Amino acid sequence: MPGQIKIDDGAGNYTVLTNGGSLGSDKTITIPNTTGTMALTSDISTGGITIIDEWLMTANTTEANPIINNLSRSTIDGFTQLGSGMTVSSGIWTFPETGYYFVGYSGYYQHQANSNVVNMRIQATTDNGTSYSTIKINQNRGGSGSWGSESLFATVDVTDTSLVKVKFDFDVGGTTPAATLYGSSTSGVTKFTFMKLADT
Repeated sequence: MPGQIKIDDGAGNYTVLTNGGSLGSDKTITIPNTTGTMALTSDISTGGITIIDEWLMTANTTEANPIINNLSRSTIDGFTQLGSGMTVSSGIWTFPETGYYFVGYSGYYQHQANSNVVNMRIQATTDNGTSYSTIKINQNRGGSGSWGSESLFATVDVTDTSLVKVKFDFDVGGTTPAATLYGSSTSGVTKFTFMKLADT
């Protein structure tokens, strides 16, 4: 017997939608007793990460709050931008669209004086820069000539791209220059990573 696809109105009443002659048995689709619009398959998102962007600090800096200069999108082998990209102006980063984002900041530095504390921070604003909150901080105290590296990660709920933004700091107390944060255009010495994880 040819199979049939049926619509159940929830009360046990069926309407034949189509005759599925190649089906091995009857198939039933249950539609809730409410008003709605059915999407086409072309309208259904496949999900997954839709935005990946990575930037480098291409030259050294001694102290920056925020990091402003020598910022460039990565061209290192193995990286390819996915989807829309980030924009940055005066060290303030703007997201391309709303959503939940992974934000990463990693850096390699050398202390230039004894007992100075290196602070690397990710800061976020929800009011277009009127105020900022530190959403992740790593600290390191070292002697002159000692090396260090830090990796910071945070998630940001970008509900409005004109209001929710981030910045990255490299702050050192004591003698100037107290430490050097290294940059390069050919390796990920200091870099910034952004991934959209999901819609908000």
